[in-house]
Amino acid sequence: MAVTAAEQLRTFHITGHGLTGQMPDLSPAAIAGGRALPSEQAAYPICLAADFSVHPDARQWQIPFAADAAVLLPIAALLRAHQSAQAQFRERLLQAADRLEDLLVLDDSHAESALSPAAVSAVLGGQAGTYLDVSALAATLRRRPSPVHRMPASRRQRCQEALTTLREALAKAAAQPPFVLFHSGPPPANPFGGSLFSSTDPCTAALAYAEPQLTAFEAVLRAIRVAHLELEDAFEPGLHEAMLERFRWEAAGAAELAALPPIVVLLSPDRPGEYPLGPMLRLLRSSCPIQVLAPKPSLTEDDLQGDVPDLAVLAVTSRDAFVLQGSLAYPEHLMSGLAAMARSRRPALAVIATPSGGGWPEAAVLPLARAWPLFTFDPAAASDWRGCFAIQSMEPNTWTLAHAAAMNPSLQNHFRLLPEVPGEHDPVELGQYLAQFHDRPPMAVPYFATSAEGPEVRVAISRDLATYCHKRMQAWALLEQWTAAQRAPAPQVPTDALSTEARAAAVREGASLAIAQVIALLTGAKST
Repeated sequence: MAVTAAEQLRTFHITGHGLTGQMPDLSPAAIAGGRALPSEQAAYPICLAADFSVHPDARQWQIPFAADAAVLLPIAALLRAHQSAQAQFRERLLQAADRLEDLLVLDDSHAESALSPAAVSAVLGGQAGTYLDVSALAATLRRRPSPVHRMPASRRQRCQEALTTLREALAKAAAQPPFVLFHSGPPPANPFGGSLFSSTDPCTAALAYAEPQLTAFEAVLRAIRVAHLELEDAFEPGLHEAMLERFRWEAAGAAELAALPPIVVLLSPDRPGEYPLGPMLRLLRSSCPIQVLAPKPSLTEDDLQGDVPDLAVLAVTSRDAFVLQGSLAYPEHLMSGLAAMARSRRPALAVIATPSGGGWPEAAVLPLARAWPLFTFDPAAASDWRGCFAIQSMEPNTWTLAHAAAMNPSLQNHFRLLPEVPGEHDPVELGQYLAQFHDRPPMAVPYFATSAEGPEVRVAISRDLATYCHKRMQAWALLEQWTAAQRAPAPQVPTDALSTEARAAAVREGASLAIAQVIALLTGAKST
């Protein structure tokens, strides 16, 4: 029995096979159908100081639009943020050490040995012995040591130990690398001269490296505080010794922590989905200022099969980490997010969409279709959880994730020209199909229309792609719910202007609104 066109279409929609002679023209012009894409940017200019220069003109070095940019741009942002802090911290160390050394020299001048014949001769010059009896002069000037003018032994020892620590820190700062990066795959491009370490578990290796570094840095931070107190003659042993004993690096300022070389982890799994989720979440909850980079191809077959975890949303659940989800196709949002991430003293994760088979057009359409939200989550931005979110709004438009997928040659098997299939379950336009998609996909076959310069062409899509479109719509809706309270605050009414009855009514109304919001949030979370 002959197979009807409707049956062939249904087979293709469910299995992704069949209708091999019905491959559509999916050129970018046909898919766009006259709609404008964001302007393509071939390269990103970055400005670096001479200290990090490895190029003849590093002040305006062009990083091309390629997957490597998702690593080079964050590191460049880190170096810009840390460079001035490191220079200022080294100057702070130097001044504290020099002034502390002057204080010890002044204390030495009050010692009895400061008026020895050799010391007097050194002060008067090498020819003093020709005209004077230097020994007699030294004996005449010598006085009994005065405890009023000398440091207590405990204070002098404290100052000497602090000075030694500061001098060692200065020597170490001069030899430290610009950054330290841990990776599991092939080593990334390293034009900035950082230290690269390969590990099968880069998150755990980075933590094992960072924790001793931060603990050792505590001694330097204590020495700076001892120096400042001693130089002001304000050190109270009974008070400050106990405080300094309890001091930990977590109490340091952001500028002080920025003086250390930034530590970066590059997640580059052999297969898209094989991310070390457990170690990554442990790192993001550790409070160590380590930055994790997760470049991700814009859209792959593994995404449609559900094999790739939503790293950015998972990282938000850690609550204490700075999270950025950006795209190389939106450099303004990406660069501002990377700058904020570089200034953060928290653990951080950047998930950056990189070019896949569809290049710039595919990467640009995904955020327009609300399939790749551009957002930051900064726990330091607000006291309430929703206020920590900043999502880039996208105006309603006719782009869908299917349009982005159609631009990727590796996903062409999810599309067929739509044959004429009159019957009970007629094909449905993709927007209507998604509107009818609730607990399970509708029975109809979805399609979208393309048009270049010729007549409009209808293109059917597979169920895997349609289901993924639905999932990404749900993810966008949930993010919008998380930020809704921030965008639409309730009006504030002075309570003293309300009568008792009006106040009770206002309380009831507020409670009703709060319950409605909670129900909406729970419903949205459950549906995902």
